[in-house]
Amino acid sequence: MNGGRSMPDDRALFADLLQMTISKDPLGQDALIAEASRWLAALDAGSARPDEFEAWRRADPARAVAYARVAASWESTAAAQPGATQAPVAAAPVPTTAGRRQWLKAAAVGLPVMLLGSGFIAQRAYAWDNATTRVGEKRRVPLPDGSVAYLNTDSSLSWRFTTEKRMLRLDRGEMALDLRHGGAALLHAKDAVLPLAPGLFDARVDAGQAELTLVDGAAMQLPGIAKGMMLQPNMAIIVDEDRAPRLMARSTEQVQSLMAWRAGEIVFLDQSVADATADFNRHLTRKIKVTNPDLAREKIGGRFDLDRPDQFLKAVSLSLDARVVTTPDGYELTR
Repeated sequence: MNGGRSMPDDRALFADLLQMTISKDPLGQDALIAEASRWLAALDAGSARPDEFEAWRRADPARAVAYARVAASWESTAAAQPGATQAPVAAAPVPTTAGRRQWLKAAAVGLPVMLLGSGFIAQRAYAWDNATTRVGEKRRVPLPDGSVAYLNTDSSLSWRFTTEKRMLRLDRGEMALDLRHGGAALLHAKDAVLPLAPGLFDARVDAGQAELTLVDGAAMQLPGIAKGMMLQPNMAIIVDEDRAPRLMARSTEQVQSLMAWRAGEIVFLDQSVADATADFNRHLTRKIKVTNPDLAREKIGGRFDLDRPDQFLKAVSLSLDARVVTTPDGYELTR
């Protein structure tokens, strides 16, 4: 969880002191508090993956409650420091003149019985929100600043918006991101952090690769990715695990086909049957398999409804002299 990075001293002390109470707690509540405090410290230090945190928090309501208690306690502590402008959260009394470390020592004993703030406070202060789609599902996700993300099939997006930063993380799948009415943002995709200016984007993450296409908007610099890189409309930046980031120009037709899923369609522009099948399978629970190597290398083009794989199967069958075999799991294309 900490990725080898050290926690801030105060948060490390917070975790250690909370851990001291575990042996006195047969119901495990203090253990949850201690675990939640370690997550808070790692998230604050930037050494925890938000998707892993969300998986931990959502797996058990008791974890969400424990995290809310810890986060609200820490927030009230921060508000009590000299010069703080944020109003304290309702919690156990915290003397405004007490040092943070003194309060932490007291909180190690007092936390199990403290009446603290709600999960909303924890979510707002430290956690990432998340939205997902199932295979074959699409979803419109309004973002806090008025921007909108559209999730494609089998996708997961996390975001954290504060007054200073707008951060998004595409954990898997694909999204169209409309930032034209919002502000600048940072997109985390695989190991890349991509600065985004207002515009319309398509972002996709798959095995070993992240890809971001600027569909509409002004050209923008990509600092921190490669010196001098400029992302233009109808251009994509591709980040591989084992290669340097690279730019790829796309035609208007290619960009339109890339975004066709927003209208419930899938478009192939002279693609191999193998690649076209792989793209279609992202949207299907009943998959298509190509069992003939020669057929897999053949090229095909066309526009098909995403919920009508039979259209695609018929086109391959008629144009490429293929046979369609229905199986318990889906379909086979062969010769």
